[in-house]
Amino acid sequence: MNILVLNGSPRGERSNTLQLARAFVEGFSGVNPDAEIETIHINKLDIKPCLGCFSCWTKTPGNCVINDDMRELYKKIAAADVLVESFPLYFFGIPSGFKAVVDRCLPFMKTYLGKQDTDGHSSFHELRDAGMYDKKLVLISTCGYVDAAPMYPALLKQYDLICGEGNYTAILCPEGELFGYEGLADRQKRGYLSDVKQAGAELAEHGKLSEKTREKLSGRVLSPSGFEAIVRSHWGGEEFGSFLENC
Repeated sequence: MNILVLNGSPRGERSNTLQLARAFVEGFSGVNPDAEIETIHINKLDIKPCLGCFSCWTKTPGNCVINDDMRELYKKIAAADVLVESFPLYFFGIPSGFKAVVDRCLPFMKTYLGKQDTDGHSSFHELRDAGMYDKKLVLISTCGYVDAAPMYPALLKQYDLICGEGNYTAILCPEGELFGYEGLADRQKRGYLSDVKQAGAELAEHGKLSEKTREKLSGRVLSPSGFEAIVRSHWGGEEFGSFLENC
């Protein structure tokens, strides 16, 4: 069992979202103790933007013509049984460095030949290599908003089109910036990370998350008023004084 974590945060090791990814992998590997785990920090790689040349569909089927670090990453993605994509939400989407990785995964897709699906969408989620269907894809993302639901529709729609709806697991954490503050809301953060770890264990054991765990993960780390106080302080607004004592 090979688990590949792609850390798509520009912050690298300092990523808040990476804390969640590590908790998830800890839970997954607890059920599969022999699992081999590798974490790759995308900000350390030289990955150029997709050229949109479609050579990977025509002249060199299944292979990108660009010679950079993506060549090695293709091999690691193909060899992984579990692929964890970890990144913060940037401007309602994928951080630009990691978006290049996503775009460059086009060689994994079958050539589009003009077919129209019954739902009106092109069948871009059909994969060139049948073995890719056996992988577990886990999307882990944090945002700096009090609620995750209104922030992620665009991102989830993109993954639905690429992977096919229901073919991946999404863990979307609101108030993710809290994980960058040491000594702040530690009890609540530990509780959330414990739920993420449980999600990893459930996916390893059952192949899916329970409704109870999904409900926990979709909840807030702090109350809206508590998160607002911290955000105001962060941007130089109102002081929140004794609020820390209640975290």
